[in-house]
This record gives sequence, structure tokens and C-alpha cells, in this order.
Amino acid sequence: MVGLEILVTIQPEKRFEFLQAVELLTQPKPVNLGCIEQTLFEKTGEPNAFLWREEWENDEFLNTRQQTEQFRSLLGAVEVLGALIRIRKFTVIKA
Repeated sequence: MVGLEILVTIQPEKRFEFLQAVELLTQPKPVNLGCIEQTLFEKTGEPNAFLWREEWENDEFLNTRQQTEQFRSLLGAVEVLGALIRIRKFTVIKA
């Protein structure tokens, strides 16, 4: 399995809009086939710093996801509402 993490900071006055955008842009859709999990975390002690995390069955599904309008819209929302800190791809190892 593979995963993707996106760390962002959001302007405090844009927090509600960001949370709405994430909810709308992560609704189950056929393009999300192969998605195991999508989760949004807020960093403790850092209001409006969020970590978006996805796990996928394999690279092919993740690469397809990154080419979708839904994914580009999510990154666009971050650009308008805050700042992208980093995007990191990782391998999931299950014990």
C-alpha cells in the first residue's frame, strides 16, 4: 500500500470554508476506487494547521487520484484559503 500526506496551514478566518471544501471534495466517487482511507487531522497546539492523509491499494490508484479534477480542486482550495507546506508520498507497512 502507498499513502499521501498533505500538510497545510489555513488562514483563521477561512477555516470554516476549508473544512467545507474538504468535505465536498472527498465525498465517495468512482474515482476513489482503490482508496483505503482519507483522513483530515488538525495539529495539536497549532490551530488551522492540517494534515490530509490518504492510503491507497497501490501506486496506480494513487497516481490516478493525483490526476483527477477532485485532487486539483483540493490543492486549489488550499492555495486560496491558506498555504501548502508539503506533500509527501509514503509506503504503508502493515505489521
